[in-house]
Amino acid sequence: MQGEGPPPAAAEETAPGAGARDVEGIPSDPLSAMSPRFNLFFRWFAKRFFDHFQLDETTVTRLRDLEQRGSVVYVMRYSSRLDYFLFNWLFQRTGLRLSCFANGLRFYYYRPVFEALQLALRRPRGRPREIQHSEDREFARAIARAGGSFFLFLRTARLRSFLRGRRSKRRQDELDLLEEVVRATWDVERPVYLVPLSVFWRKGPRTESRFLNLSYGAVTRPSDLAKVTSFLTTYRDLSVKSGDPIDLQSFIADHRDEGQARVARKVRRSILTYLYREEKVVEGPSLRAPHRVCEEVLADPRVQAAVEERAKGRRGSPERARAEAEKLFREIAANMNSTLLWVLSTAVGLIFKRMFAGIEVSGLEKVADYAKRHPLVLVPSHRSYFDFLLVSWLFYENFLVPPHILARENMGFGPFGFLFRRAGAFFMRRSLDDPLYKEVFRSYVAYMVREGLTQEFFIEGTRSRTGKVMAPRLGMLSWDVEAFLASSRRDLFLVPISITYERLVEESTMVEELQGAQKTVESTLALVRARKYLQRRFGSVDMCFGEPISLAQALGDRRERFATDESEETVAEKRQFVESLGHRIVERINWGAVANATSVAACVLLGSPHRGLLREELVRRMQEVVDILRLEDARLTTALLADRGDFRESIAFLLRSDLLHSTTDSRGEILYFDESKRRALDIYRNSICQFLATPSFLARRVLCGGGATHKEFREDLAAWQELLYQEYFAPRGELLAAHREGFLDHFEARGWVESRGDALIPTAEGEPILRFLAEQTRGVIEAYHAAFLVAVELDSVNRKEFFKRAAAQFENAELLGEAQRRESANDSTFQNALDLLVRRGILEARKTEIGKGTKRGVREEVVYARGEHAAALGELTRRLAAALT
Repeated sequence: MQGEGPPPAAAEETAPGAGARDVEGIPSDPLSAMSPRFNLFFRWFAKRFFDHFQLDETTVTRLRDLEQRGSVVYVMRYSSRLDYFLFNWLFQRTGLRLSCFANGLRFYYYRPVFEALQLALRRPRGRPREIQHSEDREFARAIARAGGSFFLFLRTARLRSFLRGRRSKRRQDELDLLEEVVRATWDVERPVYLVPLSVFWRKGPRTESRFLNLSYGAVTRPSDLAKVTSFLTTYRDLSVKSGDPIDLQSFIADHRDEGQARVARKVRRSILTYLYREEKVVEGPSLRAPHRVCEEVLADPRVQAAVEERAKGRRGSPERARAEAEKLFREIAANMNSTLLWVLSTAVGLIFKRMFAGIEVSGLEKVADYAKRHPLVLVPSHRSYFDFLLVSWLFYENFLVPPHILARENMGFGPFGFLFRRAGAFFMRRSLDDPLYKEVFRSYVAYMVREGLTQEFFIEGTRSRTGKVMAPRLGMLSWDVEAFLASSRRDLFLVPISITYERLVEESTMVEELQGAQKTVESTLALVRARKYLQRRFGSVDMCFGEPISLAQALGDRRERFATDESEETVAEKRQFVESLGHRIVERINWGAVANATSVAACVLLGSPHRGLLREELVRRMQEVVDILRLEDARLTTALLADRGDFRESIAFLLRSDLLHSTTDSRGEILYFDESKRRALDIYRNSICQFLATPSFLARRVLCGGGATHKEFREDLAAWQELLYQEYFAPRGELLAAHREGFLDHFEARGWVESRGDALIPTAEGEPILRFLAEQTRGVIEAYHAAFLVAVELDSVNRKEFFKRAAAQFENAELLGEAQRRESANDSTFQNALDLLVRRGILEARKTEIGKGTKRGVREEVVYARGEHAAALGELTRRLAAALT
């Protein structure tokens, strides 16, 4: 219910008050009831500051339905004239029933001047508090029984009473009208509905104040001055959240035996729980002062032990060791600031509007619902420097507290390190060889888990240069698991996020790095030079929030044992659990990718034996790819769905982006790509290659000759999926079987294969499309084959030398015509092949010392040599060679 523009035309033409309904026969308190008309000043104020906002239609429809059934009692935490005025205006515009009464405030002077003066003159003065309370009780009971609407504020005590320390008087002021509503409903047939409401005038976390907090979370009603001051600076950030209504009659029927007082307390608890959860989602835990966080982090026993160990070193002392630990904390910790978040959100929003055609989001509502119950750890894919900006901006704009983001120390350059830290970034060194640094960092992560702060980290560790999801780096995940095990938290949700770009901003630098160029060092100068990208458009961005993973549920009954048992068997089992959890997250990221025009066209172009296609052939192949994607329930961009048929707009975008070029001859328009764009197209193809892996392996098996039975398809596909798991993170088990049978049925229905006995064989019509599908995985197989040939003759080399030899082997195969897809020959693919050989024991990884490193240790390097199961390499190599021929 966030305001994002002017109200509908119908609402604009309705004069304030014209649509609101005032029900006859229902008691109304003239001093606090909502007004059907305002005086000149407040009418101007509402049009100036409230006109941009409107209640969503779903909420309005639900409230109208409740009004037709019975009484509606709107419940808010604090009494506030500003909030009440806002709802008065909104109810008028939407035709909802106006409130007949509100406890704890006077509202008559918002009415037209003469009407307000008459009420002011007639207003009784000097009445005892007991009489006022008695009248409030009567109004609450009468309106509830008569079927009207009114507002009930849980806290009405003013700030000055709190500052004077008059706790007993505050208890007298805090009249519990909720119990009166319960009594009024106890024996009547008319339904009464309690509707919790929350109003947020600002976004972002709040800092902890030990003295008082005038906005939210205060122990008293916020002052009108504080509310208005906050409102005037942030009124465009307004958000109203309406909770599920409580049917008081049904609630009483279920708990009647407990008595009126107990039922009232339970209802109050339910409402406060809702309000707390809504505030928690928007504001998160209060942010402590950095020095207080430092004290708690350094108080960790393991940090204390590391400090003592450091103090024992040469020329060490406890004071110097403690000072060094504090310095390390300042190097690591974030220092989030709400004001800076607002500034950055505004600036980043303008940049996004300039660079991207649109940002499509799915699944965020579900994540917001989970955030009401337990802390979140966001785990996005990593393709661009814009990833963390997009997530933080999206959370902030949708009234979700932005995350604390793990960043490498290289992102702390110049003044931008200061800005990123206050936007929530906390920094980690590339190397954790300093024991004290490692313990301080671990303790800081544990602090964030205990406090319930939203976290974000990239499980791939770095940006993927190939467009594929990379193998998970498990360090940060293992620290979060350890912190959760050591905490008293009931649960922690891990949220996989897939971010897909129609065109990557860093495309050119990624291609250069794939071709062997050194990574550009992050710096202020490099960022200033990047301003040229503001003049270009990069299509749309799609953000898919996957189903959150409950850490408590994943651990199950192992939680207590993992937390207390330090035996080697349990430690090994815990390590295996973290690895399995990491792969589970990566699989969900991978299969949440969204197919767009660039990725679909790249699949078609790179699956063809030539660099060009006639437009008709390109369109036909794109449609065939889209049909296959839909078989796997892959999400498609809105633009791609709207463009199906001739894909005219999609192809036009690729032409404007210089990924495609056009020429004509007598046969029609030819669309082609420059050879220099091959790696760029491969990056986009790789964003959806996981969806084409299964049909590609099946097509390859069909084309082997002689056909194949369903059993042979099952065995062959399982072998490929296991061999190339880190390339595609394909589903296993029943889901894999369903995909296999679905694709074979699709092949047969399209006439690409036909049954001959128990086997499926390709048809003449289907052979071209089957070859096209088989080509989608050829490049990876070629790269693995080159890496395996290097391993056959391996002595003992480090990773860099292994990659160099594999690249040389691929070039030789390309010269002999044995390899054709050079775009797949890159360090990322060679690394996956190397990991596979190590997992299977074909190669063995050993650490060796290579000389002095830091002042507290020596540098180590991993080298690879033939392992215990090296004999199995021959069979693997022959399998790949057969697939390529």
